[in-house]
Amino acid sequence: MTPRLLLVVIALVGGCASGRAGTVAATPPAAPAQPPTTPPSPPPGAALASVRYGPGALRYLLHRQLHIRQTLGDQVQAQSLGARIFVTMAITGPADSVGYPTTFSIDSIVADSGTPAPIADNIVKVRKLVFAGRVARRGEFVNVVPSDSALAQSVAQLLGNFRDFLPRLPADGIKPGAAWTDTVETTQKGSDATSSRRATIHATATPWERAGVSGLRVETSQTYHVTGSGKNAGQPYELSGDGTATGSAFLAADGRYLAGEVRDSTALTIRLPVQGVSVPVIQVAQTAVSVLP
Repeated sequence: MTPRLLLVVIALVGGCASGRAGTVAATPPAAPAQPPTTPPSPPPGAALASVRYGPGALRYLLHRQLHIRQTLGDQVQAQSLGARIFVTMAITGPADSVGYPTTFSIDSIVADSGTPAPIADNIVKVRKLVFAGRVARRGEFVNVVPSDSALAQSVAQLLGNFRDFLPRLPADGIKPGAAWTDTVETTQKGSDATSSRRATIHATATPWERAGVSGLRVETSQTYHVTGSGKNAGQPYELSGDGTATGSAFLAADGRYLAGEVRDSTALTIRLPVQGVSVPVIQVAQTAVSVLP
């Protein structure tokens, strides 16, 4: 089993949105994300009648960590990847039938210590990569086109395409005390791999206020099933598995996304038909988001 297989698993399952010989220690859940202590003040008259997304521009810091362990026979292979991603999200109006024109611009990426050198060397070179698309009413970033498709693919395992960057909301926005359930199906296609994911998401919204800013805290939990197939180093593979994810997000009354955190754990089986073997893989992803001044 080659290290590259680990990266294929991330690209297929990590979405983003989705890595040493030995056994990976269980990673304890991180402390709940907190909203920034001094966020920008909301416009006069902002209320909690219904919170929804709209035009605006904010800079964010994303800290994404991936831990992957796979077992082949009596051998355990594990890998950890991590990076801090500095990104600017700009939503403009008016919206069309799909959503608001939106761009995510990567200012820089800083690899965590311990990230394998070949991967770290690759991701730190990313500058001025832009993803253009639409933010739909529920928050999905769709119809995404990167400014450099080859560069985007090279960091897909850590970056994804921002489809699920914004917390998913009901189409007509959310109010305090709201609770809802969504079933979401997505398909991701690459040059040599395809995967599908079906998730059931439960969410609740509770009032939040700090430093004079009012808004909602959205708590989510989800279960999902993933399938996929493709080629790794020219050899075909198939994968299937199940996962769970929990998260929290802070939204201002005017719809600005201020902070969030998601922990995602997936148990996969990768089948290699040519070799006639199946490989169990455990992948844990943690993502923390905070707004920058």
